[in-house]
Amino acid sequence: MQFTVGGLPAHPLIVHAVVVLIPLSALGAVAVAFRPVWNRPYAPLVAFGAVASALAATLAKIAGDELLIAIRPTPEYGALLAEHGQFGLYTIFASWVFAVVAVATAVLGRRGSGAVRAVSAVSAVVGLVALVLVVITGDLGSTSVWGGLTGVAP
Repeated sequence: MQFTVGGLPAHPLIVHAVVVLIPLSALGAVAVAFRPVWNRPYAPLVAFGAVASALAATLAKIAGDELLIAIRPTPEYGALLAEHGQFGLYTIFASWVFAVVAVATAVLGRRGSGAVRAVSAVSAVVGLVALVLVVITGDLGSTSVWGGLTGVAP
């Protein structure tokens, strides 16, 4: 069963949520880590974005696996898609770790815990790791679809 939205495969639609939410949340986590005074008002927003991005990444992987079954790629093309899928899996793991640490940052910030600075720094680092994985995964995915086209007419 392939997930579709209006007859279109859901994977490329869901991926856009991941591509927007993870970078925004990661940059928010960095901002909160560097400006502790922003923890109280903005850490819950970062946590919400991180959880939403982890959910979106998980849904994108599920929809991508279904799309892969539907298109039945050639072995050569399948190898590129397999690498894209593997990095998608790494992105899911990193985004869920980011979500957990971002939520911990928000909770500790509300409680006034002294550990909030350290947890906030970890949140920023894990968020940046998730961001890098999204870029790699997205590059592999776009290369698999567009074949490395530069968009420049000959």
